[in-house]
Amino acid sequence: METTHKAGFVALAGLPNAGKSTLLNALLKFKLSIVSPKPQTTRHRILGIMEGEGFQVCFLDTPGLLSEAKDPLQKALRVEASRALREDADLIIYLVDVAEADPAKAEAPSLREGTPVLLVLNKCDRQVPEAKIAALEAAYSERLKPAKVFRLSALKGQGVEELKVEVLARLPENPPFYEKGQLSDRWERFFASEIVREQVFDLYYDEIPHATAVVVDTFREHPGKPDQVYATLYVERDGQKGILIGAGGKDLRRLTERAKAALENFLGREVELEVWIKVRKDWRKDPRSLKEFGYLS
Repeated sequence: METTHKAGFVALAGLPNAGKSTLLNALLKFKLSIVSPKPQTTRHRILGIMEGEGFQVCFLDTPGLLSEAKDPLQKALRVEASRALREDADLIIYLVDVAEADPAKAEAPSLREGTPVLLVLNKCDRQVPEAKIAALEAAYSERLKPAKVFRLSALKGQGVEELKVEVLARLPENPPFYEKGQLSDRWERFFASEIVREQVFDLYYDEIPHATAVVVDTFREHPGKPDQVYATLYVERDGQKGILIGAGGKDLRRLTERAKAALENFLGREVELEVWIKVRKDWRKDPRSLKEFGYLS
């Protein structure tokens, strides 16, 4: 008797900082997407693959949906997020941060007609009045017409298994889209740049994280020896470069040490990491720089 196989693409959508990357990592039980309490951490569409007996789920972690774009970079992020919702997804998981969202300002993104939506009210481990959570559920249910609503905490893993069961139940019948054991469609070089960028978000404040782009110039594997990873951080001003470096290079050394440890944990092998900093004035407004850094095709 022939057994059926289910496979499909599931987009994770929502406003910036709703917890999309945290949910992806919780579903995969592996830290694939970088996370930060600062908004707009995710700049690329990240594909994370979850598989098991008879199924393959291709999760799409998208940049946060911005109501307006203030520069060409933000415009590119809006396009990237919208494309996943309108073209790629068989199912959409729309996340709402119950601690920060305002029921009176609930908005619905433009979705492909007929694509089912699961509404996820995230961060329910926070001390949020039940009345507010109920108001958010009502407001977003009216706009999104979800097939089902979930209340969970992606950070603590509460309610994630129930969401996974619903996702699997709604997958269409398809053969696998990717080879068995494949975790993403991105190369290790890409994740190396993301891991370095995550440290910028963790260690610096104000405009520094958003004004920084990371390019991995060299990624060499050496059997029996540490991998060589050389990365360049691009900022927009000389003053930002000085902040990243710190007095006597102290802050840059700390960033490099933390990124090295995180990268070794991700890859499961030793890494020799070197990081340089360069100024590319107003790169967020420059289409050529955005294309070079991978934000425009």
